Amino acid sequence: MTSASDFAPGITGNPRYDRLLAMIGARGHMRIDELASLLGVSPQTIRRDIRKLSGEGFLSRYHGGAAQPSSVINVALEQRQVTHVAAKRAIAEAIAARIADRSTVFLASGTTVEYVARALDARNDLRIVTTSLRVASLLYARRDFDVMVPGGRLRPQNAGIVGPLAEEFLRGFRADTLVMSSGAVDPDGTLLEYDINEVAVMRIMMVNARQVFLAVDHTKFHATVSVKLAGTGEIDALFTDEPPPAPLAALLAQQQVEVLVVPTDARGGKSDSHPAPRPAGQ
Repeated sequence: MTSASDFAPGITGNPRYDRLLAMIGARGHMRIDELASLLGVSPQTIRRDIRKLSGEGFLSRYHGGAAQPSSVINVALEQRQVTHVAAKRAIAEAIAARIADRSTVFLASGTTVEYVARALDARNDLRIVTTSLRVASLLYARRDFDVMVPGGRLRPQNAGIVGPLAEEFLRGFRADTLVMSSGAVDPDGTLLEYDINEVAVMRIMMVNARQVFLAVDHTKFHATVSVKLAGTGEIDALFTDEPPPAPLAALLAQQQVEVLVVPTDARGGKSDSHPAPRPAGQ
């Protein structure tokens, strides 16, 4: 289970705000009285904190508490980079172990995919086509990697490249593997994202990849996001840090999607990955 230790200090510059965000990030939502008790301050102080942090887009307010941010606004990149770090590293290492040397890889944008890019240091002779300038900046110096990026419009939220130029560029490739993430995974198997333009480029990569790997930490099973990306039946393997909720696990088994649960150890590394247990009757 994610703990506050997975959140690096300094997200906001205020230690109490950072602890509050860490707890809400781990649970998804919390009541004001719970936060006040755990942080050792008054409910009035927590209300002021929530009002300020919601105004800055770090969380969403609701009557009596706070939750992770709105379904239409992604969390600030600086915060996403330092949340659930141990889980993202473990997932990334498990994915990198499944990437074949001398293969062509699509890498989408997103902080989890950036961890995958770092983990690809263990691979050799890759052609990498990515829609993320951040991912490209992590990989371009490898002399045995052929790193390619499309033209297009740059999204300030995550340095992702979108637009008609990017879409046309991606249609010219066939990849052995696509590594992508999503903003949420609904119980009915719907994959959701925040931006319709990013969905357009991701759809093209999905169509043009021989296998699709989805990398999501457990919080994505409970998030609320608004733009439909795809269905889980369109992916080949899901890499995560905790078993999916039972209804989703049953659906994934029915769809014959491989599920690899990669728990993290106490040091923030990864322990041995293993398939999620099959629901009864599967």
